[in-house]
Amino acid sequence: MDGSSGLDCSDPTPRVNFDLMQRYVGRKVKLVCKVEEFSGESVKVTTCDGQAVFVKPKQGSQYDTAFVEIEGVVENNTTVQEESFTSFGDSFDMKNYNELCKLSNGPTQELFL
Repeated sequence: MDGSSGLDCSDPTPRVNFDLMQRYVGRKVKLVCKVEEFSGESVKVTTCDGQAVFVKPKQGSQYDTAFVEIEGVVENNTTVQEESFTSFGDSFDMKNYNELCKLSNGPTQELFL
């Protein structure tokens, strides 16, 4: 056995809050957010650092819990185009997640994949 997991970790998808999302326009990110309201072809959400963002859901996506993780491409400083999502339930500690985002994008980022 060669010890390789088979995972490609050369370009991991960053976990972001609103502030960090600004660095990744045009790139894929993971954004945990609270679903606030559906409006037309977008969904207004609140990020873990308390800012409003709009998500363009992939056709057929239905966010059936209060908190979801969106994996998608940042189109501009307030919009993410969803590629996939994961339900995170109706109770989630956004304050702790915000700290995780800052740690995983700061001086200790090499500890995170």
